[in-house]
Amino acid sequence: MIERGERNMEDGLIALVSVLLLGIVIYAKLWWDGSGMSLRFTKWYFGLFLIGAVIVGGYFYVTA
Repeated sequence: MIERGERNMEDGLIALVSVLLLGIVIYAKLWWDGSGMSLRFTKWYFGLFLIGAVIVGGYFYVTA
């Protein structure tokens, strides 16, 4: 049986991975269209998505 704390961790991890995958899919689409993204844009983009993923994952960890 899954304990409440383990379920919270699982929900948070699923949310974190889901947001990261969404960011990767959006970035791949932009790259495929040939936007000519710079390394600076790439670092900022993934940095912001990582921060968002941690916030969403933490939210689901605390509230689930």
